[in-house]
Amino acid sequence: MTQDCSPRNDSTGGTPRPATSSDASPDTARPFLDWLAAQRTQDGVLLLGDARPFFHDESAYTAHHGDDPAPFDAGQGLAALLRATGADMSAPALEIGCGFGYLSLGLAKENPFPLLLLTDTSPGFLRILGDRLHAHGVAWRADGNAAATPGMPISGMVGSGTPGPGTVRLGILSGDAMQEIPDASLSCIAMRATLHHVADVDAFLAQAARVLRPGGHLVFEEPCREALLLMGVLVAQMPELAAARGVEVTPRQLELVDLFRRMVEFYCRQDIDKSTAEDKHLFHPVEIAARCRAHGFDTVVYANTTLASLKYLHGESPLPPTFFHDTTRAYIGEVCRMPELVPLFDATIAASCAYIDDCSRGGRGPHYISVFDARRG
Repeated sequence: MTQDCSPRNDSTGGTPRPATSSDASPDTARPFLDWLAAQRTQDGVLLLGDARPFFHDESAYTAHHGDDPAPFDAGQGLAALLRATGADMSAPALEIGCGFGYLSLGLAKENPFPLLLLTDTSPGFLRILGDRLHAHGVAWRADGNAAATPGMPISGMVGSGTPGPGTVRLGILSGDAMQEIPDASLSCIAMRATLHHVADVDAFLAQAARVLRPGGHLVFEEPCREALLLMGVLVAQMPELAAARGVEVTPRQLELVDLFRRMVEFYCRQDIDKSTAEDKHLFHPVEIAARCRAHGFDTVVYANTTLASLKYLHGESPLPPTFFHDTTRAYIGEVCRMPELVPLFDATIAASCAYIDDCSRGGRGPHYISVFDARRG
């Protein structure tokens, strides 16, 4: 969002914040580099926390979701957003929950930071990301398999441990384990579809506020509760609507309808233990903004906008007139991998989704996915 042409989202209050210039010293990166230098590595990956495999097989998940015709757009969009807001990018940056690299590839290619640390809890995802970075000519490996001496230069840095532009590292780390990162040592924390995996969101935001420099940015893209809850309500009505219209519903479709309904309920509820679940939460944008504000962040919301679209735009992306219909159909069939429900969708709730699109004309519609730019005060 640029200062002169994009309005502030009403859910966050306030006015557009002005761009700021860098006030970093030449030693901005030193505390973070010293901390990294004290960590162990294995196969070139920094061991900064406990490893934990992803809930699904990482290779199969990447094969299903990772075939992106524009693999650099999300990361380049994040870099464009930071430039447009005048962000100070002189200190290192951290991506949490990098997965197979949807955000990481473009960010590593663009890399406006002295050091970019890409992290996940899954060694499988980091191996996949490492291979993808190598295929695109991005060096990332740290040397050694033993603990380094504090203050020791990180391999790949130029000039007595001073980071050179484009330095990239991979590491095992989760959003729940940031306690050892030095205070005020980062310019940016980036995430895509990660916050809903974090068990204690407020504890994470407190840690993010601690490790970011004043004016530093926590930028993340997240699915939102408003649209998903509406989808759950509509999908739950499919069998009844099908019966009224003489449409046959198979036992498998009934099973999937119930699964979808229970899935949305689980994500939305905040009164149950979700510690053992992979996906844990759905948030309303106003709730995210309020939680960020409570931890000292000034937050801008880009509704129904992706990081990838910010490569080309300085604000919220235009929405097609069939946005909610198309999004719901794709979410059921592709994201949730329930293609058996798509014919039932077409026969029962497609018209209701079209009605929601009609009601949303001239606005942003129900929040399905949004970008949040939270700047530390």
